[in-house]
This record gives sequence, structure tokens and C-alpha cells, in this order.
Amino acid sequence: KRPPRNIQERIRGLNAAEQQRLARMGDQRDRVVLERTYGKNVWESLLRNPKLTPPEAARIARMGSLPTPLIELIVNNRAWLSAPQVRRALLSNPRLKRDMIMTVLRATPKNELRLMPKQMAYPIHVRQAATKMLK
Repeated sequence: KRPPRNIQERIRGLNAAEQQRLARMGDQRDRVVLERTYGKNVWESLLRNPKLTPPEAARIARMGSLPTPLIELIVNNRAWLSAPQVRRALLSNPRLKRDMIMTVLRATPKNELRLMPKQMAYPIHVRQAATKMLK
């Protein structure tokens, strides 16, 4: 059997335990290929990787099929919540619960909050909550 030629081949050959371990400890290249190859199977491990960057967290937060416990994991991470792209991704996710919406909106600067009620990219309940917070 010949050795893998590139990162995609190497990652495609991993068993489930190896996927999880690499997702928790891998570098950015590994994480990107893992997420593209295995998707939801590695989301939780990726979100538990201390090296995960805000753009990577935002890409996962945007997933409409992301389970609620993983959305909570992102919402409860102050470093990610301070990134505008992560907040936008979370607020556009249809699975975001009302209490989590309020947590994200509280972390949003006033100037961004003022724009939200007019932005159709957000679901109506997010726009209404933003309006209520501004009053």
C-alpha cells in the first residue's frame, strides 16, 4: 500500500477516533479539510479545539443543521462572540433559540444593533429582538 500523497488522502483514510483526535488538536489546514470531508461528524471536536479561529467558528455557526448544544457552545465562548462574523453567523442560523439570541445581541455593539431591524438577512424574531433592545 502506498503512502498518502496529500492531506486530503491522508484525512480520508482516518477512522472515527483519529478524525476526532485530529479535529481537537490539528492545525488549520487539517481542520478545514476535516470539516469539508466529514462535516457534522467532526463539528463538536472542532469546536473544542483551542486553536479554532473565529472565521472557522463562523463557518460552523452558519450551518442550519448545527445541533442546539453546539450552537450553545459557540454562544458561550466570549472570544468567538466578540467577532462580528461569528455574531452574524449565529443570528442568521434558524436554530438559534430566543435566550441565545439575547446573549448574542447583548454582545453586539450599539451601532450594529441599530442596523439589524432593517437587515432582511436576519430572521424576523432576531430583528424584533434587536428593536426591543434598542428601546
